[in-house]
Amino acid sequence: MTRPRTFTQRVARAMAATAALSGLLAAVLATAIAWTSMLDREDDRLRGAASTLAVLVPPAMDDAAARAHADAEQTEVAAAGVRIALYRGPRFLGGDATLRPSSAGGCRSTPHGWRRCRITLPTGSVEVASDLAAARSQRSLLLGASLLAAALAGLAGLGLSGAVSARIVRPLQRLREEVAGVDADAPGRALPGGNDGYAETDALRVALGEMLARLDEALAQSRRFAANAAHELRTPLGTMQAELELAAESDDVLHHDVKDSHRRVLRTLGGLTALVERLLILAAPDESLRGSREAVALADVVAEVLLTLEPASAARVRVSVDDGLHVRGDALLLRVMVENAVGNALKFAPTGEVTVRAEAAGDGVALVVTDVGPGVASGDRARVFDAFYRSASVRAEGVRGHGVGLALVARIARAHGGSAAFEDASAGARLVLRLPCWRPTEVALSVGQ
Repeated sequence: MTRPRTFTQRVARAMAATAALSGLLAAVLATAIAWTSMLDREDDRLRGAASTLAVLVPPAMDDAAARAHADAEQTEVAAAGVRIALYRGPRFLGGDATLRPSSAGGCRSTPHGWRRCRITLPTGSVEVASDLAAARSQRSLLLGASLLAAALAGLAGLGLSGAVSARIVRPLQRLREEVAGVDADAPGRALPGGNDGYAETDALRVALGEMLARLDEALAQSRRFAANAAHELRTPLGTMQAELELAAESDDVLHHDVKDSHRRVLRTLGGLTALVERLLILAAPDESLRGSREAVALADVVAEVLLTLEPASAARVRVSVDDGLHVRGDALLLRVMVENAVGNALKFAPTGEVTVRAEAAGDGVALVVTDVGPGVASGDRARVFDAFYRSASVRAEGVRGHGVGLALVARIARAHGGSAAFEDASAGARLVLRLPCWRPTEVALSVGQ
């Protein structure tokens, strides 16, 4: 697929084409004006020769004397490429006998490449003509020079158009960079500012600023709604769970079947409570997620996650964490991230082994969670990190869940300056969490500063 041309390229080509076309039109126009000027000068020269002969031959002069003057004038002007003939009426008196009288007056060009003029006298007429070969040669040279100048102008326009067009579109490029730098979580806090002095880009900047302000307000309202709803749900859910737990602990109050029902309700409430806690994290702005910045050992985070698992699930997890791996961030949020990543792998590999591997990767840390489940299709690898997204295969297999666990993993990873992605694996799924690495030298540097 061909790449679309940029605005700069379009402007550059348009400028080059305009320069070439302008040069071509200028060449044609200049050649036409020059040719007309040469014909006018040639006509003046021919009229001058005819006027000179008319002065030398007054009306009272006899034919013999008139012939002598005409022949002498022809001899004189022949060196200049001019032919002249004197007529009294239709009768030829002297000069160039091959120059036959014309019926039209004034000056004109002939099909044979000559320029002819006819001067009418009281007793006759003077016919004068000259060859335009030299003038045509000059015209060709002028046209060639003009076309060459047009070509050079086109090349110069092509060479300069890139810089000129880049300067023209520079305000748009600056605006694009400003818009690209807008924080998606807080668009209203990075509104494009300043004026370029161009009415078009300034108006576009104002319109974008107003749009981003509206988006920021709408985003803030949705976050407030989600946070308020989650807080409102948290209290009654916690109360219900506490009451049911107290009731389930009383052996003499509830029948065995009723206690089983209570346990199922407790599990459901536990899932709802966990969902509410996840929604609170997803609804929180990035600033709150970036609030705590302490050095956290990944080995401790993984160990704490294993303690929260049921014994049967923990027995299926194989852990390998390199020594001395630390990241800077919120220990609680990092634990939630690892817990959801491991829980997702255990859920999709209900009987297989799950491997958790943490190792140094360049300037960062890579936490890799692999399982032997069905894996993630390449077309779903990006979408599975969207909140509430569940692929068609997951829905068809009846796997329970709300589709927020991986969204929570990606959100926390991004808030800590990292990323989450599914990568190719020989079997199952391979989730890779990359986080910036923290080293003790950072403390020394901060103290030294």
